[in-house]
Amino acid sequence: MSDYSDLEIGPDVVLVRGQLERDPAFVDAERFRTAMRAFATGVVIVTVEEDARVTGLTINSCCSISTRPPKVLISLAHAASLRGPLLRRRRFGLSILAEQHRDLAELGAVPGGSKTIDAFVERRGEDWPATIAGALAHLHCAVAETFEVSDHTLVIGVVEHAIVGETGEAPPHPLVYFDRTFRKLGDPL
Repeated sequence: MSDYSDLEIGPDVVLVRGQLERDPAFVDAERFRTAMRAFATGVVIVTVEEDARVTGLTINSCCSISTRPPKVLISLAHAASLRGPLLRRRRFGLSILAEQHRDLAELGAVPGGSKTIDAFVERRGEDWPATIAGALAHLHCAVAETFEVSDHTLVIGVVEHAIVGETGEAPPHPLVYFDRTFRKLGDPL
């Protein structure tokens, strides 16, 4: 048995000139997190209906990827409470949150078990999915593709329905996430 049988080497270590050294191409995880805190994003809640319950998860890793057909991309950690239900149902909603949804966003961001959010949703018709009441916009999506990347699942969803504000116009006052804090949008420059 080797004297090195219990040696564990992380993915940021390489063999260089016969020596184990940190790979300079790898960025320190904490430095990466600090850099990403400088990127302001909108805040959405991903919703999944399963067994007559609506569960939600707050994320900020969401973007549009095409308009024809309309598609979005979200990123879910493998440990995310909503990942299993979303992959089983192959359908999900995205509610773009307003300032007044801060408490709900915080609830949806708590690590751990699934978050039932039935009390925060409304239905606009029999055939329409549940939406977060008062959300700036809501997209109902069907899973088109998934990709496993490191410790996350990237989900591409085809948008089947889009509800925008009460009047069909994008309402003001989105909830924004910047430097680990929920914020409101400032005045235009």
